Amino acid sequence: MARKVFFSFHYERDSHRVSQIRECNSISQHFTKSPFIPKSEWESIERTGPTAIRNWIDKNMDGASVIILCFGLKTYTRPWVKYELEKAHKENRGIIAIDMSGMSTMQNEIDGAGINPLKKAVDSFGTELFYYSNYKTYHWIMDGGRNNIDKWIDKAAQLVGR
Repeated sequence: MARKVFFSFHYERDSHRVSQIRECNSISQHFTKSPFIPKSEWESIERTGPTAIRNWIDKNMDGASVIILCFGLKTYTRPWVKYELEKAHKENRGIIAIDMSGMSTMQNEIDGAGINPLKKAVDSFGTELFYYSNYKTYHWIMDGGRNNIDKWIDKAAQLVGR
């Protein structure tokens, strides 16, 4: 059975770049992905309120062995990204962080590097998840993400015993 992965990212700013990562052959052929919902559906969930957002996240993270955090310039500011990371940590899921700086947006703009959201998410003692050795950070371009993401996912799962 294919390993299930859940993508965490800043929907409004980064969905185009995340879709490039989600649709690369290494992901498409080897892993089951959490749904990628259309903007109108996400906005509908948002309008319903925080409980609806939390329920959507909880439902779609269910069964995921690895959370793939795709971060850009402002991802660290997103409270739901922080929630997803802290939930993944509490539930002993693998986490990989992918720095998307240098990738083009739909408007052919390129963001600079942002703060890794693992530095904003914390465990129950207040320790930043960034300092956990089983959560690795990669750069999509410089670390050859298209050719290596499947290995990153498997390693992340193995590091947490999944």
